[in-house]
Amino acid sequence: MRFYYWGCLMCTMTVLVACGEKQPTNSTKEVDRVVKIEAQPVLAAGVSALHYSGTAEPLQTISLSFENVGTVDKVYVQEGDIVRKGQVLATLNRTDDEHLQSASLAKYRQAKDAYNRFKSVYKSGSLADIKWVEVETTLKEAESQLQLARSSVDKCKMRSPIDGVVGKRDIEPGQYSVSLKTPIEVVILKKIQVKVSVAENEISKIKKGQQATFTIAALSGRSFSGIVSSVGVVPDPISRTYDVKIMVQNTNLEIKAGMVCDVYLNTGIQQNCLTVSKNAVTKDDEGKTYVYVLSSDKKRAIKKEVRLGNYRNEGIEVISGLNPEQLVVTEGKEKLSDNSLISL
Repeated sequence: MRFYYWGCLMCTMTVLVACGEKQPTNSTKEVDRVVKIEAQPVLAAGVSALHYSGTAEPLQTISLSFENVGTVDKVYVQEGDIVRKGQVLATLNRTDDEHLQSASLAKYRQAKDAYNRFKSVYKSGSLADIKWVEVETTLKEAESQLQLARSSVDKCKMRSPIDGVVGKRDIEPGQYSVSLKTPIEVVILKKIQVKVSVAENEISKIKKGQQATFTIAALSGRSFSGIVSSVGVVPDPISRTYDVKIMVQNTNLEIKAGMVCDVYLNTGIQQNCLTVSKNAVTKDDEGKTYVYVLSSDKKRAIKKEVRLGNYRNEGIEVISGLNPEQLVVTEGKEKLSDNSLISL
């Protein structure tokens, strides 16, 4: 009986001690879960702008090769060298061609000498017409052979047809010219073009002469401007997109071929729409796009699915899901879930 009494007493004391311990309140737990965020309002945009990813290309690319057959003797340029029109870029071994030229020159001089000697005789009437025709024909043949020989020697030189920059050099001394497909490429880079692919539902908004701006990440995000120089009329058979090219001055040759550009085309069309900062947008595992919207009391973040449109200078167009002046989370959204407590 005494053992039972002491057991009950111990149980009662344990319960009292447990009840006396301080329990965390709901308010304390909620404070611990408050996420510090930054937010921006949903903005109303006026003029429509289109955004694309483009690639810088030379205004013109000319692939050069030798007009003659032979062994490469010398190469005078490297990739990146600035060249002038008519400048010799490489030469073939021309020993055989020069020998042929010397022989042709000797025959020409011989025929010319005969022509001069027989000319006075023919004028005096002492030379038959048929013989004079033979002398004239021999001179013309020798002259033609000499011109061909000189042309063959000249064709051993590869010259630049334009002022430009050596964009490619795939040639070394000792190689045979027939085995070289495009030994050297010369490109025009003082003017470059940025090519973008435009979807069929947007191509009608782009016109030749339209202003465009773009930035290049490889040049520390520098901004450039240009003019639409051509708008494609035949789509790519696979992607069903049209090529649009933007002409840009590149006097200092700082824009290199192949650089990726973020292109913005101002359509000039007045279009009322909403935009949000690109930092506010997130995609879930199912590929759905959403943002976090602040509640009316600005104490909670509500997950809101949205449908997006084109990129704009000030952000991304929102087609549906938001209202003007709503606040969306731009910083700290990675720590949020639907209905999370927040503080600004």
